[in-house]
Amino acid sequence: MKMLRQVTKLILVIICLLLLTACGKEDKVNYQQGLPSENNPALTEFLQDHILGYGSIFLFEEGDTFTYAIRNMNENENTINYFQYTSSEFNQYANRIFSTEDHAHVLHELFNGKENLQETINHQEDERLPDVTLEEGNVLSIKTSQNETSFSISDNLEKDIDEELLMNIYRTNEEGFILELENETTGELYYFFALHDLSKMDVFQDTALDNAIEQEELVPYYSLLEKVNESLSVIDYQVVDTKTHQPFRTKVDDTFSEDYKYVYLNGEVEPLTEGTQKIQKVEDYIEGTKQNYAEFELNYDEIADELDFDSVGIGIAKIAYFDEDFIILSLQFDSAFVGTAGSTNVIVDLQEDKGNPAYYLVDLRLQ
Repeated sequence: MKMLRQVTKLILVIICLLLLTACGKEDKVNYQQGLPSENNPALTEFLQDHILGYGSIFLFEEGDTFTYAIRNMNENENTINYFQYTSSEFNQYANRIFSTEDHAHVLHELFNGKENLQETINHQEDERLPDVTLEEGNVLSIKTSQNETSFSISDNLEKDIDEELLMNIYRTNEEGFILELENETTGELYYFFALHDLSKMDVFQDTALDNAIEQEELVPYYSLLEKVNESLSVIDYQVVDTKTHQPFRTKVDDTFSEDYKYVYLNGEVEPLTEGTQKIQKVEDYIEGTKQNYAEFELNYDEIADELDFDSVGIGIAKIAYFDEDFIILSLQFDSAFVGTAGSTNVIVDLQEDKGNPAYYLVDLRLQ
């Protein structure tokens, strides 16, 4: 009987070891070096966002065509200029990044040569595009397909503004448009809202937006905001519940995705804490639930080993890009001596399997 118990214990130990080994094999991350072998929707969206860059303001996509505004960079640029390209034109332009080993260099060249991709259009080619000029004294001269008028920013704010403002379009659709106006001297920011027929217009300083939302002053312009879902929309780097008229920002350590549909918990912690990374849908985040949309593992030692970095630990680890099912991290590893042991970007692709994402190690020199 004693012998039988010992044999039984031995068998149980062997079974446990086999299970642990099997689990270990399942959980081990499969890293791939370089970009995916072919394009996919999330990767295309990232490439568009990065190549077009801060100097371009995405307005809308219709069918195969993407419409943007060129960002004004100084107060001497006082009109709004538009351009378009098609998805086939973009794919043809960016395709060579998949046939190179120097991804960072090619990405840099694509960024610098993007003017070849941009076909200029004017406001008359699409009625959603307003014709706006910021005149002297910060007076907006506005023309749409339905109406035209002038609007004094200072008079409507009942506030003297001595400096010329920097004007850019923030959002536009068939219902109307939003402008963003910045006082580069003081750092003050204003949002101008207008319905397409110019029957209603308002301007608010960004610091007054929360109160305007809660007082339901933005209700006439809710249709202009970018929608997250049926009840949530985006304005001024925050989410607005258009049913309860409440604004929401993330906690200090968390961050929204590019489309504001998701929140990366502790995504603003620097360096990112390794281990299980958690992402929530924005509605679950606002409701305070524990429901996670996706989880993935981050192990700095494994990544350093995979790249043969002689590292003593992580120095920099932060999010370079975060959108639906596609995350790019920027990592820099410390050396035992002066300098760094190496750096890389890590693409975490959740498109096919949110429980077991694909990891791509590729130096795109994204910070």
